[in-house]
Formats: sequence, C-alpha cells, structure tokens
Amino acid sequence: MKETLSHRQLQSLIEVSNVLNSTLDIDTVIDSIMDQTVSITEAAHGGVLFIYDKVQNVLLPRSNRRFTTALSEVRLRPGESMTGLAFNARECLIFKNRVEVEKATATLSEKNSKLMYASVPMLPYSSICSPILSNGECIGVITLDSFDPNLQFVPQDIHLLNAIAHQAAVALEKANLYQEQEQTVKVLERLNNTIIDQNKILSRSVEIHKNLATLVLKGEGLQSIISYLHEITGYQVFLFDELGENISHAYDVSWNDDKLFKLKEKVQNTMQTTEIVRSSIERTINPHYPYINLLTIGARPEIFGSLVVAASEKIDAVDLAALEHACTVISLEMVKEQAIFEAKERIDGEFINDLLAGKMDDALVQKAKQLHFDPSGNYIALILRIDEEDQLRTSISRHFIQLANHIFSHHQIKGIAVRNHDQIVILMTFPQKVSVSYTTTQIKELVSKLQHEYVVKKWGDALSIGIGRIHPTLQKATKSLQEAAKCLQFMSSYGENNKVVSYKDLGVHQLLLQNTEDELMEFIYETLGPLIQYDQNKKGGLLPSLFAYLEHNQNAKEAAEAIHVHTNTLLYRLKRVEEILETNLSNSQQFLTINLAVSLYPFLQEKIEMG
Repeated sequence: MKETLSHRQLQSLIEVSNVLNSTLDIDTVIDSIMDQTVSITEAAHGGVLFIYDKVQNVLLPRSNRRFTTALSEVRLRPGESMTGLAFNARECLIFKNRVEVEKATATLSEKNSKLMYASVPMLPYSSICSPILSNGECIGVITLDSFDPNLQFVPQDIHLLNAIAHQAAVALEKANLYQEQEQTVKVLERLNNTIIDQNKILSRSVEIHKNLATLVLKGEGLQSIISYLHEITGYQVFLFDELGENISHAYDVSWNDDKLFKLKEKVQNTMQTTEIVRSSIERTINPHYPYINLLTIGARPEIFGSLVVAASEKIDAVDLAALEHACTVISLEMVKEQAIFEAKERIDGEFINDLLAGKMDDALVQKAKQLHFDPSGNYIALILRIDEEDQLRTSISRHFIQLANHIFSHHQIKGIAVRNHDQIVILMTFPQKVSVSYTTTQIKELVSKLQHEYVVKKWGDALSIGIGRIHPTLQKATKSLQEAAKCLQFMSSYGENNKVVSYKDLGVHQLLLQNTEDELMEFIYETLGPLIQYDQNKKGGLLPSLFAYLEHNQNAKEAAEAIHVHTNTLLYRLKRVEEILETNLSNSQQFLTINLAVSLYPFLQEKIEMG
C-alpha cells in the first residue's frame, strides 16, 4: 500500500507540475494549485490558498474550495489560527483531530472568527497547513481540511504537500515575474501613448501658433485671429475684454441675442469672482454647444480679457493646449493694439493740454491740421467724469474713447477724445457754414449714446458730463474746454452729479462759477436775509410762497395750488414779503434782484441755514 501510495503521489506531482507549467497567469496558477492539491490529497474535502501581503502584514485568501464568499474578507495575522501558526513555523503542520483544530482556531480574532464560521458550516475534523517558501521567505500557506471524522491527515501527506508547496513557490515566482514584466510593458505603452499625445498637442499647438503669428505679422488684427480659430477648430469662439465686453467673435446662427447676453453675464461673473486660468461655464446657455471653456488672456494684475470657446462635445486636451497657445498670441496682439491706442491718445492729449494751457502758436496750429482740424472752424468741448475706481475707470474710459471715435467716423465728424486724469475730454469741430442746430443735434446724439452705453453696460452709478458753448476758431476752443470744466465743477460743488450740464443752459447759475461762495452768500443775505430770519422765527411759510410764485411765472393761482393754499392766502403772504423786505415786486429792478437771489438760494441753502 505504501509503495502504491508513493507511486501515486509521484504521478500526482508530475500532473501538478504539468498543470502549473501550462500558464503564467497568476490567478490561473493560484487556482490550479488549489484544484490539484485538493484532488490528489485523499483526506482533503476543501482548502484555502493564502498569499502573504507584506504591506498589510496579513495572509489573504486568494483561492478556496468548499468555502463561501464570506471567506474572502478574512485577514489572518501571522500566528493566527492554523494557517498563521504554519506561517510562523515555516514548516508543515498537521492538526490531527477536532480538539487540536478547536485549540488552534481559538486564536482567531472576533471578526475573522465570524467570517470563518459564515464561510463553512462546521469546523474540520482534521487539517494540514504547508507554508510556501521562496528564497527562505514564506510567501503563502496551503491549508487543507477534512470534514469526514473517518479521514484524517497522516505524516505521509506532509511529504506530498511540501512537494506541491515547493512547485507552487516556483510557479508563483515565475507568474509574479511575468506579471511584473507585463506591468512594465503596460507602463511603457502608457508612456509611449503619452509621448504620442504630447507630440500631437505640440504639433497642433505649433501649427496654430505659427499660423497665428503669420496673421499678427501681416497686421490682420484680432478678428482675423478669432475667425482662424473658429475655422481650424470648428468651435464657437468669442473674445471678451477685461470688462467682459464681447469685442470679437466667430459663431453660427444658433447664438441669438438672448444666448449672447447670458454668455456675457456668465463671463463677467466668472472673471470677477475667480482667479481663473481656465474655467468651465454653465452648460445651459446654448444646448447646441453645451461645453464652454473660458481661458484667461494675460495674468493678474494685467488681465486683458478672456477667450471663450463653445463646443458640441467635450474639448480634448490637444485643442485646449493649442487654444492656450493662441491666448498668448492674442494677448500680444491686444498689447500691441493698446500701445497704438495709447500712442495716439498721447499725441491727442498733448494737443488738448496745449489748448488748455493757452499755447496758441504755429506749432499748435500745425498739430490741429495734422488732426484734420480747421483752425477757422467752430469748436465745442465735452468733459466726462466717471466715478469709479482707478483700474475700472481706465478700462471704461478706453471704451468711451473708442465709442466716441466710432461715432466720429460713422457721422464724418472731426473730433478727438482723450483721457485727462479721471476725466475724458472730447473736442469736436464743425465747419463755420454748418448751422448751430445741426451742431447741437450731433452733440445731443453723442451724449445720448455715451449715457446709453454707460447704463446698458452697468459700468457704474455716476457719469457726469459737462458741455461748453460753441466758439469760432481754434483760438477760442480753449474757452469751450474751460466752460465744460466749469460745468463739472458746478455739479461737484452743488450735488448735481450724474447729470448732463451745458454751460449755455446754466443761465443765472453761471454766477455760482464766477463768484466766490462768500460773495454769493452775502448777496443772498442782503436780498433775502430778513425774510429767511422771519421764517426761521415765526415759521410763517413766506419763503416757500415766494419761491412758488416765482417758479410759476408770477401766476398766483397756480402757485397757490402748488403749495396747497388759497389764492388770497398766497397774496397776503406776498404782501408780507414786500413789507419784510421793504421792496415792491412790481418794480422790475427790485423783482430781478429778488428773483436772482431766489435762484441761487437752493444751491447754498444748507450753508445759509447753518450760518
């Protein structure tokens, strides 16, 4: 029987060797070890092959026979249960009976014990555990179990199991080496694919960069660059400036005004609320192009704007990289355009400064001619003041100047617009033969468009515009500039900001600019002082009655209705006014003096009442 058994074991080992050498797949090798070991060991009804994990310092069940899936969650520490004891012993151990099995499994952790009992209905009657040794280290354990009380493992089984464990160690080592080589090959393949992708990105970027550079060198401008990006990528391309205004685009008909407005709002919000280099925008703006990317042009604090690209599908890395390269070219083009703008503005600004300084000489006349200004023409000046922080004011000013220049070009008007500190100075000239009504109409249209732009674009709360009078010849253009400046001074001094004031329409209020505040207050006190004092002491309502009477052109009935009193009451009050001021409202000279004082009073009322 012993010889027959030994011969059978030998035959079984040959079979095991053939099976294990038939594959290099690690999982197949592990399953084959388990299948062959259980099948050729007479007492074995089931078993588990554990592999040691150095990182976690635990034995992991990798293949089993007869056990349920609950076993897969077992994590045995070295020395824990029968398998852990064999791992530490580095030799094959037999647990001959249920008593020895129970003693060994009593070392299981609470969690592992629950999992073990969940994976098999009862403890084995006998078990054998053989460590798998490789280069002197234990890399796993083969555990076999007998669930028949009449079949126990015997010492002869140790030789067989040790021989299988040795072959298993060789097979696992080969499979592990093969797996490592496969992983190395996969890593190399990934690296190769990455290099190929990077080359694609580089090639595409270089191609686009080269073509964009050609457009720039030819002086084609921003619109040609945006159109090229649209053509080469098929994407919808928009260029926004630092204020979030769309200054160039190339898109199809699916973008109506509503969608463009929503896109603009999203761009403005994104630029204001995030320190962005690249950002995704809400997809619901245009269902045809749900993938929208915003790329910053420039870097803070010098942000020139943003390039917005919309696509029907997710934009791939190659195109995104190429678009980022395009942003560099666009930023250079925008810097160039800004430099040209600033150079022209500097020349125009020097001309305006010379006019303001009164430098009327041949050099100034020559500058005027270079600007296509007729020195003998009529001139009128506007000055705009924008109440915003410096950086935003600069951007808004540039927009206003560009808008003014566009209007000049469209209406064939000779004019210049320049920044002057926190203001925008606009000087326009018209031939002498042009009527005043035509000039006035052109001025009103320009002011209306400037105001409309400011409100629609939501650039701020206060835009004040002062307008000088029309003066003949370049020599008197300085006077119009001064008058426009006085209008702004008037608004600033008397709380009239965010308005349009024409010097011509100031009328009697010009006195506010031509006299000191003390002189004006002295005049009002001399004219209305007793009446002001009377109203403060008696609360007689005489001053409001006088104001209403003058405001309604001496119509007593209308004035009485305006202040909700009877006409007779108003007439009585006017009589008292004459008595207190010792004047006669029927006297034209005295009436003119009182009317002038009343016109000036609202602008100085607060200081008069405090004084």
